[in-house]
Amino acid sequence: MYKRPQFGESDEDLLKLQEEFIKQKAENKVTPAAKIDISDKKVLENQELGENEEVLEQLSNTFEEIPNYKNLGRIIEKKDDADFKPSLFKLEKSGFPVPKRRETSEKSNSGSIFSRQFKKFKVDKTENMEVSNDVQNSQNVTKNLPSHSFIVTGQDKDIIHQENLERINEMTEEEILEERNKLMSTMDPAIVAYLKSKRHQMAKLVDRPPSTAEEQIKAAENITSASLSTVSQILSQPDADNWLNFNKMEITKLAWMKDIDMNTLKGKENYEARFDFSGWLLPYIDGEINEKNRILYHHGEEPERPGYTLQELFQLCRSNISQQKITALNSMANLLSLETSGIYDNIIDIPMEQVFFILRFCLDDNAPFALNASIKAMRNLFYYPIDEACLDSLLGFGTGMIQPTLLSEEHDKEDDNTINDQQLAEMNLVKCLLRTDVLTRIRYVINTVKPPLETICYALEILIRLARDSDRIVNLIFECHGLISSIMTHFVPTVFKENETNLNYGVPLKQAVKLCRILSTRSKFIANKLINKFNIMDSIIMYLSNDHYSSNTIGIQLQIECLHLWNVFINYDLALDQFTVIQPVLLQMLHHHIQRTSQDVTTSYTMHGHVGAILILIASVAKKQSYHILPYIDLLTEQPLQKWVTQFNNSTKFLCGKLVIISALLRCLSSIYENKKNINQNKIDSMIKMLIQSEEFKLVTSNIRTGSNILSQYEAHKPCKNLLTVEAAVWNASEHIIPILQTNSCLPFLNALSEFINTTINEELKIIFLKHENLNRYFEQIRSRREYNLTSNWFTKIESEFLMNILKISYSIYKRIDTSIFYDIAVKTLCVFNSTQKNDVEYILSNIIFNKDYYPSQALMENLNIENETSILSDCINNLVNIFATYIEVLGLRLDINKFDNNLCIDIKIGNIIPVDWIYSPIIVLYSNSQKNQQKLDESKLSFILQNCLRWIYIYEKYFSTLASLINSADKFCRLACVFMASDDLFFVPEVHNLLEESFKHFITNDLNKLDFKKSVHGLTNFQDFYTQLLEQYQGVSYGDVLFSNFILIPLMQKHDVQYRKLLWSEYAGIVEVCYITADKLICPLQLFLEPAETDISLLKCYRKCVLQRRMRDNSVLKIIAKHHLDTFVRNKRALQSYKSFF
Repeated sequence: MYKRPQFGESDEDLLKLQEEFIKQKAENKVTPAAKIDISDKKVLENQELGENEEVLEQLSNTFEEIPNYKNLGRIIEKKDDADFKPSLFKLEKSGFPVPKRRETSEKSNSGSIFSRQFKKFKVDKTENMEVSNDVQNSQNVTKNLPSHSFIVTGQDKDIIHQENLERINEMTEEEILEERNKLMSTMDPAIVAYLKSKRHQMAKLVDRPPSTAEEQIKAAENITSASLSTVSQILSQPDADNWLNFNKMEITKLAWMKDIDMNTLKGKENYEARFDFSGWLLPYIDGEINEKNRILYHHGEEPERPGYTLQELFQLCRSNISQQKITALNSMANLLSLETSGIYDNIIDIPMEQVFFILRFCLDDNAPFALNASIKAMRNLFYYPIDEACLDSLLGFGTGMIQPTLLSEEHDKEDDNTINDQQLAEMNLVKCLLRTDVLTRIRYVINTVKPPLETICYALEILIRLARDSDRIVNLIFECHGLISSIMTHFVPTVFKENETNLNYGVPLKQAVKLCRILSTRSKFIANKLINKFNIMDSIIMYLSNDHYSSNTIGIQLQIECLHLWNVFINYDLALDQFTVIQPVLLQMLHHHIQRTSQDVTTSYTMHGHVGAILILIASVAKKQSYHILPYIDLLTEQPLQKWVTQFNNSTKFLCGKLVIISALLRCLSSIYENKKNINQNKIDSMIKMLIQSEEFKLVTSNIRTGSNILSQYEAHKPCKNLLTVEAAVWNASEHIIPILQTNSCLPFLNALSEFINTTINEELKIIFLKHENLNRYFEQIRSRREYNLTSNWFTKIESEFLMNILKISYSIYKRIDTSIFYDIAVKTLCVFNSTQKNDVEYILSNIIFNKDYYPSQALMENLNIENETSILSDCINNLVNIFATYIEVLGLRLDINKFDNNLCIDIKIGNIIPVDWIYSPIIVLYSNSQKNQQKLDESKLSFILQNCLRWIYIYEKYFSTLASLINSADKFCRLACVFMASDDLFFVPEVHNLLEESFKHFITNDLNKLDFKKSVHGLTNFQDFYTQLLEQYQGVSYGDVLFSNFILIPLMQKHDVQYRKLLWSEYAGIVEVCYITADKLICPLQLFLEPAETDISLLKCYRKCVLQRRMRDNSVLKIIAKHHLDTFVRNKRALQSYKSFF
């Protein structure tokens, strides 16, 4: 026994004791306090079993055959519905537990008391197990019964099965066989077969019993370490033999590391999509496993395939392990980011509703990294960076002040909780997000969690997308207690804190300023609140005047956003006084850019945007209070114009984004021109003339078509129906965005240039511009195109504004140019203009389309003789004023005109205001109202509308036959036929009847040969339904009118589908009795109804029935048709019989 340390001993004494102890331990003189007695262990047991026992133990714990069945459901917590009755405490009589005594017969030399008691417990337990096994084996010998029922279902299935087992146990084997035969003889064989098949199906779902050690050994017999490539690579490493605990090779464990058999895809078989951590869709089988994709393989349902399915990502998003959760959320964020670009269009449909609920659940996690990942994914679901970047890029060109409203529902009502969350998510994802109190959650994150700036930026971008929705949601954002005030305090501060220790808060963010801009465009009231309550102009002035923000890219981007926000206030006639206050700062900025910033591709996009924002702000002030810009006029018209125009003329290449400076300068000069300030216009016009005639301008406009939306062949990425976007992404395009904003597009620049030329009074400059060879090539492409693309896209307004400026320029000098190409453009592009251009469309209709003086001279000369001979055409020309008034009223061009006094936004769903077939619009409107029983106009008004519409159709067909030929012939026929269904008796009015007859004759002459009812008709889903409706109208109100009869006979021609002839001769056979039109009154040739011969037997029977019943007049066209086809069929049949008898 070694000596223990005593009280009062020093460190030196302890060291001496330590040395003494180590010395005694080395000499084996240290005696332990207690010895372990292992005398009772069965040493010979392991020797008898040998290595077989060792292998069995390994296999039973580590290696089993992998089950083939996949019917593994979700892990569901079992709910025990049984009543729980707590047991009562059993008290001893003495009040205390009876003491237990240890066995006194134990010898003291047989180990410790605890070890002897434990050995005795193991022996007792082993004996009990052996006895129970013997009893169980004896029972299994007698009867082999199933453990559960395969047929009975329900809550009481276990009780019923137990009762059946008890009854069977009481029967002998002979009795069981006898009862079985009796049941089989009385039951229907079909029921027996069904029960057997059900038992067979249920047996597959039952868990297999665990495999025995012998089965496990057999499964691993053919596996060696050499056959495992991964194992061989590991064991081939140096010093592998010296690894700790690797002294014995356990093949059964290494079997789990064997290579997986790779399946191959058969043909075009569909398969479940799998994604990598970057969100990219992976192929079915990767070529090889390498270090990059090794981490994507896991023990899922398809271990041979890399990547994760959406369901697996959903499950990982709900994991309690932070690393798994964050990885899954980041993968979902990347996947959603790629989906917004349109890469997965027509490939895979992402279940956005399921994604939304998963992300919203994860958004409640306050852990910094998990919160950042979840809010990033939620941001990528709602906020489309491509769309927002394209919208912001237009601001520098001066065309992006009006913002789109992305409202999924036409009438956004307050959420009344009448539908559940899933149904609401399928209808409106934004409203469902609001139902989850996301505004309160974002407020809590900003004020309490206080995450890094990255998370704050994502939250602000979600609010930006919500601010583009309905007015109700905008009010909820602005009125959310503490939300806007917190954002303004922390991220739009009025005081600059240069030495602020907390880098997350107190720093201005451009996303916060952008949120204020979007909210301001929605309501002038909100803009007023931001100025008066939150003093946002103080912040803007501080950011613009502080050199700290002018010295870095992030600060300049913040200043750009501030200038755009100020521009919104200027459009509301707000914050104009501050423009005078900050005049020295703006002049200094402008002077700096004139000296330092160049109009070329070497200057950064940020600097171009900064110059453009300043110039657009000055242009907006010039439109409101022009005297404020007097100090800027001389500065703008002298040095910057000459410098930037000269640099433009000398450049050898261009990019769309690098044309912002010259475009913004042209916008600013246009505003100055409109206010007719005393400036040297001749000098400015000469500089612009030099620009148009330069080689660089020819280079910029060399291929306008590549940047044209309406001439493109692309389809924009369509989002899910419950979440609207402005559709800027086009994955198939070269830069994955719409053509008009690609780097090789010049249309934003041409839009600004055309506006400037439209404001100038220099006609020579206008002629030079319109006659430019590249522009004329573009005009011809617009003119010859039959159908336009992307007409309803938000960004097509850039091109529509450019075309509107072109038409206005052409009208101002129409006496000096050939107007034919511009007239065709005016007529064809009316379907391109949006609701913000109603006044401009009225201008085009009045001064170009319905103005005879603007008509091309060639069209007037061709119709000069016709006009003298035909009084109808002369009458139509003399009624152009009435025609114009009719179309203005029907098209609603003077209704719902937004003057943008109280907001600067427009609903994106409104789209274009003029339909493609606008010349037939009055007829279509009257027909639609008649079908809905909403005809509120009197007969004289209806007659006036129809007459003027038919007059314009007649003029259009006579004067502009080239344009008229571009309209589908089937569309023309259906539109003219709608006149008969617009009213029950209007077609009897002589003026209407005569105009309709002349238009129909012109149609027969020019379009009958091209008529094909198999082609799709605009506005109709099925021509047969329309023809059925036309026959019903004829049967009810026609009174055998000759013109109406000619209309219903057109689909009966032999070249058209036989179903139309069957429809009239069978279901509407009564028409043959009232349709007594004769051959001399038939407008189209009769031969078209007779050739080729009819071969349809059922139709020939209808002909025969009507002829035998004498339901038609002798000289009617229908009887001639029926008799001709019957006679032809009989002749052909006799000739065939003669031919067969001859041979």
